[in-house]
Amino acid sequence: MKKVIYKAIDLTCALQQDSEISTDKCLNGVISRTGKGLRFEEAISKGRPARNPKLFDGNFISLVHMQNGRYQCHMKTINASGDFDRQQIAFKVYSELLTAFNIIDQ
Repeated sequence: MKKVIYKAIDLTCALQQDSEISTDKCLNGVISRTGKGLRFEEAISKGRPARNPKLFDGNFISLVHMQNGRYQCHMKTINASGDFDRQQIAFKVYSELLTAFNIIDQ
């Protein structure tokens, strides 16, 4: 990869929304060279954001934030074949549930 530094240029940005660019946001798009400088065009986002985003995704449970403001825990499938220690699995699920609830408190 070749690195090129352009000094003292004009950068024009074409964004999908009229809001300012925040410092923590990463934009996808295309940079093209114009006669006076560079132009950045933000790509149109494909699809919609996740309906109920996961806040925690562990080995046994996941925690999602519902659109109505509530939180919901989902239990994942457990392989009960072979050596299956119920108390050890129950303790691991309990530990993950506590970790997920600590995320809510933040």
